[in-house]
Amino acid sequence: MSADERRKVLTALVAVQVMFAVHYPVTKVLLRTLEPSAWVALRLMLGALVFVSVFLATKPVRLAGRDLAELAALSVFGVILNQIGFIEGMARTVPSHSAVINTMIPVLTLTFAVLLRRETFRLRTAVGVAIALTGVLVLLEVDRVRARSEFWQGDLLTLGNAASFSLFLVLSRGVTRRLGPVAATAGVLAFGSLGAAAYGTRALSAVDWASLPPSTFWLIAYAVLFPTVIAYFLNFWALARVESSSVALFVYLQPVIAASISAVWLHEAITARTVVASLLVFAGVVYATRRR
Repeated sequence: MSADERRKVLTALVAVQVMFAVHYPVTKVLLRTLEPSAWVALRLMLGALVFVSVFLATKPVRLAGRDLAELAALSVFGVILNQIGFIEGMARTVPSHSAVINTMIPVLTLTFAVLLRRETFRLRTAVGVAIALTGVLVLLEVDRVRARSEFWQGDLLTLGNAASFSLFLVLSRGVTRRLGPVAATAGVLAFGSLGAAAYGTRALSAVDWASLPPSTFWLIAYAVLFPTVIAYFLNFWALARVESSSVALFVYLQPVIAASISAVWLHEAITARTVVASLLVFAGVVYATRRR
């Protein structure tokens, strides 16, 4: 991979994490007015509509039966279980628990990739993951998080979300390299929207759209366009060029980016803990992804 293409991949992966970092508070606000199942269905159906339209407007690749079967299977892990676990988990636990549990994504991705023999174990990658994980746990003040029995259902759903997304990152790399990111994104979102529709159409049909404030529709537009359509595409695009564990590693940037956004927009204080955590996260990501 050339230095220029490498920079493009790294830029794309950072952009994905910015979109996801903003998506957390957006989702919390949307869940005040929409049922979790209704929001999952709406987000994925609109996302599929947008990207399938893009796919058909380009010169689409011819999809064989095997391709469709693979895309349908990937949609179960990367869209249906992932999004249901994320939304339903967020509705039943607190953000601090969700954030800590989602730090397992790079660890699980590396584990699945090695166990399924999609990647060889590399000490540099494992050390980079460990350094970045330490930074995230420092930032999230994991030493102050206390287990509470009323959140166990949400925590388990969030863990299921993390595991399904990790497995998706590992399994989707082959089909992405074969079909390209446009076809892969369109197929996964299309099949995923079918499962989401079955799951949430009933709740979606009960929404009183006229009573929703205009800000809700702007938040919906953001969540569909950026962390759904664009982020899924950029993840697929990156997966065609780098290993799954490298893509997952950038998840650790989310809390750092979220803290930076809060400092700039909400004028929250930047503490010594934030600085130390940020340095550890960046050190881990750079160490694991730099050229060997």
